[in-house]
Amino acid sequence: MKILQKNTGSGGLLLVHVAGLTNKGMERPRNEDSFFFKVESDIALLVVADGMGGHRAGNVASGLAVSAAENFWADLDRSTQLSAEETNRLIKCLILDANELILGEAGSSAEQQGMGTTLTVGLLCGSRLTIGHIGDSRAYLINNGQIRLLTRDHSLLEELIQNGQVKPEEAKNHPQRHVLTRALGIASDLKVDVTEQEIEAGSVLLFCTDGLTNLVSEDEILAASSGQPEPGLLAESLIDLANSRGGFDNITVVVATGIGGPQT
Repeated sequence: MKILQKNTGSGGLLLVHVAGLTNKGMERPRNEDSFFFKVESDIALLVVADGMGGHRAGNVASGLAVSAAENFWADLDRSTQLSAEETNRLIKCLILDANELILGEAGSSAEQQGMGTTLTVGLLCGSRLTIGHIGDSRAYLINNGQIRLLTRDHSLLEELIQNGQVKPEEAKNHPQRHVLTRALGIASDLKVDVTEQEIEAGSVLLFCTDGLTNLVSEDEILAASSGQPEPGLLAESLIDLANSRGGFDNITVVVATGIGGPQT
């Protein structure tokens, strides 16, 4: 079963169209991914979370991470212009709050002990994007015929690649490709990656879980996004492609298009 949500916001220099789609894939008995997005005026929030399938209650953990994002959006003062320093602080606090929420829930239930999740969050304020990131769910920027990864996987495989012990072309079938080095719900002492950058008009943002990127290459994502298709159709086509290749994991995609476009 697929779950699709769409939303559009307009105001200032922002005319963003956002769609999110999740699918349990072809092999998993349940969907442990979660996603969330909101658009209002010149602010947009994009969120994907992948519950850890090797831990109990991964779907609960990803759902709690999304709940923290929902609370963040509800409390966010969208009437004032946020500085870069403030958005960085807020995004880090969101992720730390999500971690504490998961740890607290796990501590109250033996069935949920050890649950965890990835979390990748993007807050777009006008043309400035701030990303907070834990785990191996990814954020991509697509513009000018190119695709660029905006996050770095917190995984053992990524560390092996950075250390020169594994070649990038060997990563796809590496036996340790699913071993995370950071995730929510593991410890209260959590290091959060927060980055920011300016986004050019006409760019596409794509946030996704590894159920997509394990089966669909960056070049294929770029090709599918050519011409800025309707975001819901782009998300659906990418998920269908992953499922056609086995769909061995849950797959979630959140797409934002029309960034920096004129108001209508």
